[in-house]
Amino acid sequence: MRINVRNGTPVHDQTTLCTTCRHSRITRGRKLDEELVFCGASHFATTHITFKVTSCSGYSNQTEPTYFELIQQAWILQPGSRRKPSGFVRASEIEDEGFALAMRDLEKRHTR
Repeated sequence: MRINVRNGTPVHDQTTLCTTCRHSRITRGRKLDEELVFCGASHFATTHITFKVTSCSGYSNQTEPTYFELIQQAWILQPGSRRKPSGFVRASEIEDEGFALAMRDLEKRHTR
């Protein structure tokens, strides 16, 4: 009979979450034990991490696009006018100053 224990002792042979987090800065030396990990998820100061992280509330996976990057790649339905027909355009191609201002504000909030 097999018993599963949820939220039990974590397995320590796994790699740390910091290797794929966009807030971390990792410096490795020649030896396996030569590694410096700094976390920039805090708004106050970077923190030196001395252990393998298995769970983190500030984790942001750098292998997945951010919200801002997704919006830049999105197709937006632009209404037609007398000069231009309606249709889909990329968010990065829109020349509207208000949209550009909103995107810059959004980028500032999501890159902290």
